[in-house]
Amino acid sequence: MTQIRVLLIEDDPADARLVERMLRLAPGEPFVVETTDRLAGALGRIAQGGIVVVLADLSLPDSAGLGTLTALTQAAPDLPVVVLTGNDDDSQAIEALKYGAQDYLVKGTSDGAILTRVVRYAIERKATERALKDALDKAEAAVRAKSLFLATIGHEIRTPLNGILGMTRLLLDNVADQRQRTFAETIESSAELLLGLVNDILDFSRLEADGLTLEELPFDVSDMVEELRLMMAPRAAEKGLTLGCRIPAGLPPLLVGDPLRLRQVLLNLVGNAIKFTERGSVIIAVNSEMARPDGLRWLRMSVIDTGMGIAQAAHSDLFVEFTQADSSYTRRFGGAGLGLAICKKLVTLMGGEIGFDSTEGAGATFWFTVPLKPASDEHHRRRDSQVAMVQVDPRRIMLVDDNPVNREVAVGLLERHGHTVTAFPDGWSAVQGFHGVAWDLILLDMHMPEMDGLETARGIRAEGEAGQQVPIWLLTANPLEQDSRLWRDAGIDGCLSKPFRVEEIAAVLVEGATHRRQTGERGAATALVNLPDFLADQKDLGADRMRSLVDLFRSSSGKDLAEITRLAEAGQLAQVGQLIHRMASAASSLHMGALAQRCRALENAARADDAVVLDQVGELAGLWERSLQALDEIIR
Repeated sequence: MTQIRVLLIEDDPADARLVERMLRLAPGEPFVVETTDRLAGALGRIAQGGIVVVLADLSLPDSAGLGTLTALTQAAPDLPVVVLTGNDDDSQAIEALKYGAQDYLVKGTSDGAILTRVVRYAIERKATERALKDALDKAEAAVRAKSLFLATIGHEIRTPLNGILGMTRLLLDNVADQRQRTFAETIESSAELLLGLVNDILDFSRLEADGLTLEELPFDVSDMVEELRLMMAPRAAEKGLTLGCRIPAGLPPLLVGDPLRLRQVLLNLVGNAIKFTERGSVIIAVNSEMARPDGLRWLRMSVIDTGMGIAQAAHSDLFVEFTQADSSYTRRFGGAGLGLAICKKLVTLMGGEIGFDSTEGAGATFWFTVPLKPASDEHHRRRDSQVAMVQVDPRRIMLVDDNPVNREVAVGLLERHGHTVTAFPDGWSAVQGFHGVAWDLILLDMHMPEMDGLETARGIRAEGEAGQQVPIWLLTANPLEQDSRLWRDAGIDGCLSKPFRVEEIAAVLVEGATHRRQTGERGAATALVNLPDFLADQKDLGADRMRSLVDLFRSSSGKDLAEITRLAEAGQLAQVGQLIHRMASAASSLHMGALAQRCRALENAARADDAVVLDQVGELAGLWERSLQALDEIIR
């Protein structure tokens, strides 16, 4: 019969004898227990081989805490380790599991049957983890290949589209004949439709591969909605529809979030509403709650239409990719069925919720809510200074692109707005041509032969003070967030997606030479879950491990939450502070930033004996629930 060789690391002889006895009396495959009371001895024995599983106390004479666990998992990453300790602490249990422990047992709370079951399960889980890791490596290689394929195809499609759209816009500026103008406008709208489909595919790919993060910028919600209404009004008018807005008078003039992605979600919902409404109206409604104690303001945006509605049978699949409410809609209205799936992923990434209310034949209301920060005084000052600059003075711009069509289009668009543009076909000639000219802006293509955009930027930045001061922006057909560190390290200030609009260039020029200092203010938007950090842990630990951590948090913190509510109602604020501290620590371990922040604020108030705790504890349950829903959405 196969023996299971256990290495027990325990410095208390009585505890060691008890564990040895429980394992040796266990039925089934026999356990052979070797005991050591020092980490150094354990590492030496592991190096000799033959050990199947490790039972480890974390507090030893020559090591203590998670450092003990780290040393063991680094010495033998494929060896299952079960923590056996006297410290009953949920946050330490979560940290131990994150550091590689297969399980966490508290001394005196388990009998022999539980101990042997945990040890056997730990062995099986570790073997399963190894198999899953091999499968994950293969799957990640496939995802990278898919992303590379889509990026390449996207670049190849968008490059000629850039030429079509750019040349069509130039043509529209110079066409007097109405019939020819109609032809040109048809070309433009068709190209924009194709570009939208390409963008949807690339966005979905980036969201699937976790390659898209959010920006944190001040913006005017009213302006964003009104601009979108004006942009979509002609499409609604073509069908005889009324497109209106309902914006409350008390809406803050500026909020901080990702206006591009909010606009993308709203544009998709409005576009769908117009597409599936034959008569009546489409209304964009905006509502904002009062600022909450954590400083966030929840924005709710709804798109209400009088269209055909949605059949009950289609409700459950509406946000699933490549799915439409009725297959006949695809033939009649077109579309790939990606829009709502992208909307759901974006709203979830922003820490919000999305949903709809509809009855077949009675129209539909699609809505989403997102948490946004209030704008600071500095944000208001910067906006006021930009609003004052309605016109952008002519500037001297360097354009570097190896594609002659792209160069011709970009030069035409920029010169039409009064700018002086010098175009270079490659990076080497751009670096040589940098000397002796006071450039206001440099636009670089990312993908060029021999010397790409990153190398060109480094070459220009190396040209002394002038090279350090000029703003440099990257142009690419497929901007990926995972590439942002590369281009920032190369000294590039920002990235524009091809085909760019002149308004985007104007915004860059308005910021001027101060842009390089201001980019440091941008960062990931606050969300219920710090997605990059959570996904980094998930990549290291595996989805099953992260799911078990979330389940552990849900179980332990759910009990704490009920007790916190009871204690708060009883006025026992000191005990409330202790429990909330534990929840904050565990929430931080799972990167639930909003929940951890709220818990710390409540903890401070409780320790200060502030009665405001009684009012705010009731809101904690809602935030706890939303945070877990966000985690469930990510790990599902």
